[in-house]
Amino acid sequence: MSGKRPKLAATWNDYRERILRVLRHIHEHLDEVLDLEELARVACFSSFHFHRIFGAMTGETIADHVRRLRLERAAMELRSGAKQVIQVALDAGYEAHEAFTRAFKAAYGVSPAEFRRAPLPIAIRSAPSGVHYRPGVPLTTFKTNHSTKVMKVITRKIKPMRVAYLRHVGPYENVTPTWIDITARLSADKQLPKRSVFIGIGHDNPSVVPASELRYDACITVDEDYEPQEPVEAQVIAGGDYAVVKNCPVEKIKDAFQYLYGKWLARSSRELRPLPGFLVLLGIRDAVAPGKRRVHVYMPLQPRRPVNKAQKMKIEVTTLETQRVAYMRHVGPYNGAYRVWMDFTTRLKQHGLPRKDSRFIGVPMDNPKVTPPEKLRFDACVTIDEKYLPTNPVRVRTIAGGDYVVARNCPVGAIAKGYEKLFRSWLPKSGRKARSAPSLLMAVNGREEVPPTFGLTDIYVPLESAC
Repeated sequence: MSGKRPKLAATWNDYRERILRVLRHIHEHLDEVLDLEELARVACFSSFHFHRIFGAMTGETIADHVRRLRLERAAMELRSGAKQVIQVALDAGYEAHEAFTRAFKAAYGVSPAEFRRAPLPIAIRSAPSGVHYRPGVPLTTFKTNHSTKVMKVITRKIKPMRVAYLRHVGPYENVTPTWIDITARLSADKQLPKRSVFIGIGHDNPSVVPASELRYDACITVDEDYEPQEPVEAQVIAGGDYAVVKNCPVEKIKDAFQYLYGKWLARSSRELRPLPGFLVLLGIRDAVAPGKRRVHVYMPLQPRRPVNKAQKMKIEVTTLETQRVAYMRHVGPYNGAYRVWMDFTTRLKQHGLPRKDSRFIGVPMDNPKVTPPEKLRFDACVTIDEKYLPTNPVRVRTIAGGDYVVARNCPVGAIAKGYEKLFRSWLPKSGRKARSAPSLLMAVNGREEVPPTFGLTDIYVPLESAC
């Protein structure tokens, strides 16, 4: 195993922007069923870890956040008097009047009927994210969760580990009998040498999944030739890169995951693999007092790619060849372009696209300082060959080649700054002039990356030919 400390990287704004997109989406679709998979796609996170990242960064689970906003809206509707209480309850997602009354009273201290009669202003409920239901007010920011203390994190590459395990279903604090059982069975099979590693895998988030349904695997490393006998089973814990909090007190495990998902990850320039994290139990053979037990906390990471490293934004001139692209157009505020990207990439997969050499290109057609938000045009594009034939609503166009000045490695939250550097600083000093054509937003990693409204992006501004 090898370990090293991660360097802080300029991905914090990118993660904040992705969560902010979700908060806006929830605000705009509060009357709808908000599906976890859909919200994860909005943020361009794996649904496997999305709810953990959301909770760690905002301080609320998705369900708690939605429930609070709906109750805040209900409070406004009750005070306005325009709707009957039963209709307000239904709009808030409660099918039974009694359930709505209990939830509302728990939040505001009085029943809905009493609240409607009260002359006092509506009290603003505390919210870790600072996000409240405010109809007609654009949501531009949120508070990140600052409750977790800084922890020492290293990254470590491990080899795959074959383990024997027994599964526990129920509250995580009740796993001791399962550990006693698996230890006794492997001891009887003479499968507990000193080198054995004791590993706990919690498959579910206790903030989301009911305690009675939580799944936990009590695992012990075994040799390749070991054949488990029922009810013991075998599995392989994936090797690769992990973020690790070492020597974490058992009572701080929740804080460790909160820090990893809410702070470390967003500053690390790393992405998560869709696998569960795990705990390596320390001193399991020693006589350690229950309150003194410690674990190593492991969180699975995608392999590090050089192009993913946060780099200082640099500006250079390059010549681009003419690009043939398939595209779909979004009309409306640019921060809603992720929706057309989601639809577009789903349609492309039906035609075997994108290819290995395909490039994701976003083309903002209008200046948001001049054009009203509802009329802004944005083309989501993927490069294609001459053989591709589009089907509605996908179209084909060409992007002009020629000289471009490029601001490289712009996180999504810094794209405006990239444009500012190009137009206010570089162009006036360069002696070059911008060509009358749209700029381009090109995803840094092509097919391995996400579209340019989500990850690191290169900004291309077309130039007139040099004299």
